Amino acid sequence: MEPKVLKGEDADRLIIQLLSEAGRPLTTREIQAETERRLVRCPDSTVVFLNKLRLSGTIHGEMSKERRGWVWWV
Repeated sequence: MEPKVLKGEDADRLIIQLLSEAGRPLTTREIQAETERRLVRCPDSTVVFLNKLRLSGTIHGEMSKERRGWVWWV
């Protein structure tokens, strides 16, 4: 089954929901795995979409040496 591509506010809400439910910062890989599990995907590549949300102030993100990649939180 082909994943549904979320757009606009639907995509924003999904990422915010995932990060809120997790209660801890998630890596890009963890977010991508969860969206794939739900059979949806971001309108751009996951990292590009997350960075757009970060730049707009919707979510926070930073590079983590311990987790070897970006981590994201609300």
